[in-house]
Amino acid sequence: MPSDKTKWIFESDDRPARRRDFTDLGPDDTSLLGPAPGIGAAPTALDATRLVQVADERTRIEIVEAIPFEEELDPVVGWLVVTKGPGLGRSVNIGAGMNIVGRESSCRVSLPYGDMTISGEDHLRIVYDDVSRSFLVVPGSGKNITRLNGQVVTATLPLPTHSTLELSKKTTVRFVAFCNEEFDWGDIAPPEA
Repeated sequence: MPSDKTKWIFESDDRPARRRDFTDLGPDDTSLLGPAPGIGAAPTALDATRLVQVADERTRIEIVEAIPFEEELDPVVGWLVVTKGPGLGRSVNIGAGMNIVGRESSCRVSLPYGDMTISGEDHLRIVYDDVSRSFLVVPGSGKNITRLNGQVVTATLPLPTHSTLELSKKTTVRFVAFCNEEFDWGDIAPPEA
């Protein structure tokens, strides 16, 4: 049974739904959208999703087409979730291989939430090795230290799922692995022809 917050998704009533379909807009033609009520700025790309505005002004996102698996897409292998400090409750994706974590948008794992004590470009690195299906944490080149479950990261260490990373005195994140010994994206990749 849906919760009070999601029951509108499952409700059906006798009113004809007023629908606005935006699938014909290209990635740069979002000026007609404007900000959705209560959501903020208009989206920047509509390549694999469709916005449908229903009668009571709520906006629902529907999948238009599935994106085929491609190794170049950088699938998610885990997440960092901010559990303390600026950005509380936000999450960021971790991809396969080397992930440089920092404040700047140029970092593969960017934490731009206002904690200036997190190094801008290379606070630390999180590595996902798809061969061993394991995660590692590596100190970055910044001057600030990171603690992994209370231990200072001065060398490469294993990064178990649900570990706590104290990035600064203000910001703490929790690491959650998606890929592991039981699943890796390579398990479902199509065979090469």
